[in-house]
Amino acid sequence: MTSGPDTATVARRTLLGRLRALLGPLLQMYARSFMGQVAARIFAVMVLVEAVFLAERFPIVFRSVFSHHADLYDTTLLFLCNSTQVFDLALAIAILLAVYWTTLRMRESRELLVLFAAGSGPFQLLAVVILIAFAGQLTSLVMSGVVDPATRFAERRILFDAEFRALRSGINTGEFYKFPNRVAFAPARIKHAGADPTRSLFVYEQMSPTKFRVLTADRALLDGPNESGLIRVKLGGFTSHTFSSEQTPAPPPSQNPQGQSKSRVVMSATDVTQQMAANELLTLLPRGSELEELTIMEELQSHPGAVTKRHRQDMRLLGERFARSLLCLLAPLMALAAICLTFRGTDYLVLPLACLALMLLNVTSGWLIKTIAPVDQLVALGAPAALCAALAALLLAIVIRRQGRLAQPQLARP
Repeated sequence: MTSGPDTATVARRTLLGRLRALLGPLLQMYARSFMGQVAARIFAVMVLVEAVFLAERFPIVFRSVFSHHADLYDTTLLFLCNSTQVFDLALAIAILLAVYWTTLRMRESRELLVLFAAGSGPFQLLAVVILIAFAGQLTSLVMSGVVDPATRFAERRILFDAEFRALRSGINTGEFYKFPNRVAFAPARIKHAGADPTRSLFVYEQMSPTKFRVLTADRALLDGPNESGLIRVKLGGFTSHTFSSEQTPAPPPSQNPQGQSKSRVVMSATDVTQQMAANELLTLLPRGSELEELTIMEELQSHPGAVTKRHRQDMRLLGERFARSLLCLLAPLMALAAICLTFRGTDYLVLPLACLALMLLNVTSGWLIKTIAPVDQLVALGAPAALCAALAALLLAIVIRRQGRLAQPQLARP
C-alpha cells in the first residue's frame, strides 16, 4: 500500500505553482519588451544601411534618369525600387546588431540575472530569439523572392515609360533618339503666331547593308499607344530620300557623265499618317527575360527537359536567395554566442568579429553554390540548409555551455 505525498511536498508543489502563475505574466511582459526593442533597433539599422546603399547607387540611378529623361517622380520610384536589392543581407546584419545590443543591455542591467534566478533559464530566451530568427527568414524570403523581382521589372517599366513620354513630348533643346536600325533627331519646337508650337523631324533608317533612307518632316506628332499597343505617327511636309550603293549595270557614258554609282529615290507628300507597334520604337522585354525578375515560386516550378546554362543560373540564384535568408536564421544565435564571449577584455572586439563572420558566411555560401553548380532545387536548397544546420548546432552548444556568462554582468565597473 502506497502512501500519498506528505504535507511538505504538497506545500512545495503549491508554492511552485503559485510562483509559475506569478512569473508567467512577468516573462510574457519581458518577451514583449525584448521583441519590441529588437524591432525598433532593426528598423534603425535598416534605415542606416539602406541610406548608405542608395548613396552608393546614386550615380547609377542618375545615369539611368538622365539617359531616359525621367522626371522627379520617376527618380523617387527608381530609388525605392533599388532599395530592395540589398534588403536580405541588410536584414541579417540588422538582426545580429539588434539582438546583441538588446541582450547585452538586459544582461548588464541584471534583468537576465533576475529571470534566470526565477527559473526561466536560457531556453525561454532562446525560444524568443528563435521566433525572431524565423520571422526574419520569412521576411527575407518574401523580399528577395517576391518583392525584389517585382521591383526590378518595375524599374525597367518606369524607365520605358519615361523614355516614351520624352519621345512623345520631345525635349526643348532637341535630342537624338536611337532605335533598332533608326536614329531620329527632334529639334526644338518652333513657335508660330496664333498656333501651337510644332516640331520638325529628321530620321535616318538603315534598310539593309547597302541601302538607307533619310526621312524629314516639317511637322511631327506622335499619338498613343492605344489599347492595342499601336502608335500613330503624323508627319506634315514629309520627304523621303532612299540611297543605295548597290552596283547596277552602268548606263551609257552619255547618260552618266560623272560615273556615279549611288542611286537615290525621292518621295514627298503633304501629310502622312502611319501606324506602328510601340515596340518598333522602344522595346520593353516581358517580365522574366532577366533572371533576377523571376520569383522564388517560378524558380521552384522550373522543370526543364534538358539542363541549360540559363537553368543552372536560375538554380544558383535560387540557392543564393535561400542562403541569404538562412543568415537571418543564424544571426540572432550568433548574437547570443557573441554575448557569451563579451567581457571586459573583448568588449570592443566581439561585435565587429561577429559581423565579419556573418559577411564571410555570406561569401562562403555564395562560393559554395557557384562551385557545386546546382541543377535542381534539392541541391540548391539542401547545401545551404546543411551548412546552416551545422552552424546553428555549434552556436546553440556555445550558448548552452556558457549560459552563466549569458546572464551574469561582465562589463560593470567597481
